[in-house]
Amino acid sequence: GADDSRNDIVVRGNSPAGILWRVEGIDIPNPNHFAIPGTTGGSVSIINNKILGNSDFFTGAFPAEYGNGIAGAFDLKLRPGNTQKHEMSSQFGILGWDLLAEGPLNKKGATYLATYRYSTLSMLGALNVPIGTDAVPRYQDASFHLKFPLKNKASFSVFGMGGISNIDIMISDKTESSRNLYGDNDRDQFFGSSMGVLGASYQKTLSNKTYIKAVASFNHQRVDAQHQLAYFTILDTTYRDGEMFNSLKLDSTVPNLDYRFQEQSLGMHLFLNHAFNPRSTLKAGLQYRHYWYTYFDSARNLNEKLDNFWTWSLRWNSQNSPGDMFIPYIQWKYRWTRNLTSVIGWQSQVFGIGFKPMIPLSMQLDDPTRGVSAAWALPRMGLTYQINKQHRLNFGTGVHAQTQSPYLYYYIRPGAERPHLIDMELTKSAHYILGWDWNMGRASRIKMEAYYQNLWDIPIEKRSSSFSLANTGSGFSRFFPEQLVSEGRAYNYGVELTVERFFSKGFYYLFSGSVFDAQYAGSDGVWRKSDFNTDYAVNALFAKEFTVNKRHIWNIGGKATFAGARRFSPIDSVASVDFREYRELDALKNTERFGDPYMRFDVRISYRFNAKKVSHEFAIDLINVTNRKNILNYTYINEPPYRRINYQLGLLPLFYYKIDFSL
Repeated sequence: GADDSRNDIVVRGNSPAGILWRVEGIDIPNPNHFAIPGTTGGSVSIINNKILGNSDFFTGAFPAEYGNGIAGAFDLKLRPGNTQKHEMSSQFGILGWDLLAEGPLNKKGATYLATYRYSTLSMLGALNVPIGTDAVPRYQDASFHLKFPLKNKASFSVFGMGGISNIDIMISDKTESSRNLYGDNDRDQFFGSSMGVLGASYQKTLSNKTYIKAVASFNHQRVDAQHQLAYFTILDTTYRDGEMFNSLKLDSTVPNLDYRFQEQSLGMHLFLNHAFNPRSTLKAGLQYRHYWYTYFDSARNLNEKLDNFWTWSLRWNSQNSPGDMFIPYIQWKYRWTRNLTSVIGWQSQVFGIGFKPMIPLSMQLDDPTRGVSAAWALPRMGLTYQINKQHRLNFGTGVHAQTQSPYLYYYIRPGAERPHLIDMELTKSAHYILGWDWNMGRASRIKMEAYYQNLWDIPIEKRSSSFSLANTGSGFSRFFPEQLVSEGRAYNYGVELTVERFFSKGFYYLFSGSVFDAQYAGSDGVWRKSDFNTDYAVNALFAKEFTVNKRHIWNIGGKATFAGARRFSPIDSVASVDFREYRELDALKNTERFGDPYMRFDVRISYRFNAKKVSHEFAIDLINVTNRKNILNYTYINEPPYRRINYQLGLLPLFYYKIDFSL
């Protein structure tokens, strides 16, 4: 990524909202702190990497068992705890404190693994290190995995993860304007979010050719926010380091916004895997999830008064509205020859949704609002040809579908009583991929992949405009839809190269580069570069480990990230003043770019001392070690030229101390 404020995953120019997240075989909501509805990223991940096992990440044409995602799928596996002894790890650093515990539950192989993390960034503020906001983000999260082997070749596990976060971005207490990556600069914002998953998994071997697995989970996600506008008198203006700062005096504050979005669901994934023979394997399953959606939003109309008081609009008003998702699938893997293997699959996706208002609409209970969208034919196919022990070719294609962000279905236009977008279609995409793998030995490989992706049924505005949902899914703002129709198109194509050396003999490196083009068309019929089209993206990382007497271990590593300059649209000054936010000139959407590409260099140094039953580790990370000023975006200011450049994070030094010990 090329955004220091968020960890969005942009796959091949697609919106990050197209990513499917899954844990232990079942779909989960956005696993990030400070998550905004309609996104799959955030400021900090809730997932603790210390609980993860080997996981899969698919960037296109993924198998039939993965549904409701059009860009990529992140399938996370949880590792079991230590079966032999109890171990603990505690880490304290500038980002906070976390704890891990694991070990056996009995002598039959049952294990536990649990983590907890508590963090505030107040220490960075105390050290005067800029993090993009003067407010102090606070968050905590936890995760666990209990695994129990059972009799008759069966196993059972219980797992969970979750986190809460909040931040109060205060503008009214400022005496001078300040840069703020995470909020608007004209209002106080009180924001909180929470996410949780509780699941269970059961697997049983029925014969030496067949096994079944069932996974169930309860998912929860909630966001609360309140805003109040702050009005100031500007006393003086100064310039420092090329930036303008105003001395301010607070005049008044006005409540402006209150919203609460909550999504809860209960779901299951059941599948059977059968091997007819060593060459032929069949997998068939069903995923089902029932949702309860609660969306409430009330905002002040700054341009409309009644009896000298501003009126309020109710933009969302849903109470436990239901939704249901069905995804049946089947896939067959067959080895035709010693070198040629195919995987052929079929998936269908059906999504039904209903509306229950918080307050009865004129007591009309006999007129329910419902919507159903379906994609019955979603075929998948993959071919792998092993040329020799070193070289392999692969081809993949498939059609994928995804619902829109749930909160969009329930938006109520001013003056209306019911949501008007509840019958939006699923967005579809077709993937075509051709790849080559060169295994250069036990520790190194090169991989090259060329791809083309076609997308359709993307919601765009009914009136002629450049808008498309293909450009949403990042940032910290919600989208307020007008009349949308599922008639938008988009495409992307490119080439990716990966050069990788796995950790061996104390050294590893990874280089990945992508050259691509991503374009879309709105209802005006004009093809434009998408918001996520940077033309290229390059990442390179390495680390070298030095061991002295097996007890003293030094590790030195670094990472470099490059991406093309971000695109933006010129400001519509009149509309921006009216709405007190940066509004674009629609006809000139994404016609301009920030001058310089994104570049960032990170360096890490760590030292580890191993004793008999305990080890100590000290590490320092220097993020953006060159202190490069990468441009993030433009934001609105209430004076000509009505816009200001926001820069991304500068040099960010982080350190931690960790102790590991066994009991």
